[in-house]
Amino acid sequence: MEAGTVPPTNLVAAAPETREVAMLLFELRREPRPGSRITPEVAEMIVNRCVLAALEVLTAAETEVSTTGTEVRPVVEARFEGPRAPLRAAHAACEILAGVRRVQRAAENEFQVVGAITAGVAGPGPGGVTMTVGGPDVLLHRLREAAAPGQILMSEAAREACEGTVETLPLRTGGEGSVEAHLLRRIRPPRAAF
Repeated sequence: MEAGTVPPTNLVAAAPETREVAMLLFELRREPRPGSRITPEVAEMIVNRCVLAALEVLTAAETEVSTTGTEVRPVVEARFEGPRAPLRAAHAACEILAGVRRVQRAAENEFQVVGAITAGVAGPGPGGVTMTVGGPDVLLHRLREAAAPGQILMSEAAREACEGTVETLPLRTGGEGSVEAHLLRRIRPPRAAF
């Protein structure tokens, strides 16, 4: 090809822009204590405080959020994009767990976070549609359903993407089509450099 000429467009391969993506899906579930005196009206107020605490964390994380579910069992989904997205999702999950505990008095500590984190890569697909690979919604929902009250489960890909900065406990979800998961315990503190 001569200098100064433009190559035919069918020979130019543009590198697709991909970015790291993590999804955090959780619900607030009530686990009534024996002899609980929490009325439906009080339960609604507690749920509102818990949801606000969670949304405050997600707002600070500058992430996309959508809410569904019911007034007594809300479901929140947050999408983290960019560098270290799975670690940012894990940080947010730990802060949400702590925030929900903090806004409840000991006598009303009946509302628990139940959730999951998956990770993948998003990029342009056919026809300009954004495609996500590695963090399918089905896995996200299966992990959330397998989590016990007060637990956030991470997919293997999400845990690996956190590069040893999270402390997890490996487990296998039960039932048909069980999957490997990791119980998020905490974010490891940074090591001091000497």
